[in-house]
Amino acid sequence: METITINDSTLINDLIQINNDRIAGYKKAIEIADRLHIDTLPPIFVDYMNQSELFIEELKPYLEQQAKAATDGTMISGKLFRIWMDIKSAVSGNDQKSLLSSCEQGEDAFTKTYKDVVDNQDWEITHDLLLLIEKQLAIQLEAHEYIKTLRDKEL
Repeated sequence: METITINDSTLINDLIQINNDRIAGYKKAIEIADRLHIDTLPPIFVDYMNQSELFIEELKPYLEQQAKAATDGTMISGKLFRIWMDIKSAVSGNDQKSLLSSCEQGEDAFTKTYKDVVDNQDWEITHDLLLLIEKQLAIQLEAHEYIKTLRDKEL
């Protein structure tokens, strides 16, 4: 790995935060699915939580070379999203479609954060870091599409 700049450590922590948000969002989704007695979704949600945990582990070495610690926090928007998810599922029918719609919106936020990094030419990130971010985005986009497919089956 090549040396990264201090700006890159901020960028990496932003990516770690959105992954923390995704993990926390799916934990909330599991609680809601359990409350609604939807047994088919929690294993999928656990897989996506594990996916984000792996993404974080892949990003950490880029911080460690700068002697920076990975954040264990979430973004304010992620906390608000989880509150909104709980309210929306309670108001909009307490059903699988509502829950999947909320999860899909969380995946939208994740996608936007990653695409902003990939598309922003101002970052001075190394080629191998860019490849890692692009790989993680591609994997997440598959998850995003699957959530949308499940949601659309509920129409």
